[in-house]
Formats: sequence, C-alpha cells, structure tokens
Amino acid sequence: MKQMMLDMMSMMMPIMKPLVWMGVAAAAVGVVMLLASILFKANSGNIVLLSGRVLLGLSVFLFACEGAGMFLGAAPQINFGDFEKLEFILVPFWKIAAGFLVGALVLGYLGGRARAA
Repeated sequence: MKQMMLDMMSMMMPIMKPLVWMGVAAAAVGVVMLLASILFKANSGNIVLLSGRVLLGLSVFLFACEGAGMFLGAAPQINFGDFEKLEFILVPFWKIAAGFLVGALVLGYLGGRARAA
C-alpha cells in the first residue's frame, strides 16, 4: 500500500507545478475583478467568489498532499528553480496551500461584499 502511494506521488509531481500556477492565475483574476468591482462598480462579485473557491479547493488539495507525503515519510516540495542550471528553490506544499487559503478567505469575504453591494 505504501509503495503504491509513493508511486502515485511520484507520478503526480510533474502536474503539481502547473496546478500551483493555475492557483496564482485564479488569484490574479480574482484580485483584478475585485478591483474592477470596487473602482468601476462592475458586477464581478461572482467571478471573485469563483476564483476564491478555486483557491480554496487547491489549498485543501495541497494540504492533503502534504499530509499524505508526511504519512509516507517524504517532504513534498515544489522546485521553482531551473533544472539545467542545477538551481533548487524548494517550497513545501503547506506554504503554498497556506497562501492560497489566505487568498481564498480574503477573496471570499471581499467578493461576497462586492456581490451584495
């Protein structure tokens, strides 16, 4: 069982970086739409809430991956460095998940207020 989970974890690692960048894009869209709703009185509260929910889902997923990795005795991290230059900028999943969670809470709170206004 443990070996199967380790194999699954190693197969999922290449798609984790694009998932993180998808979360960053969702946060950027949420912030832009939040600013548009505040500055231009645009009706974009639904998009802000959607991007907050995407961030919340990604944060829960990354926290679950961190927990599974710790259960397996590994330290799940994403390398944002360049492999060709042998740069290793390792960021643990829980740090990214915590950032996404804070972003989701802020966008959810402010998006709900922008939607009701």
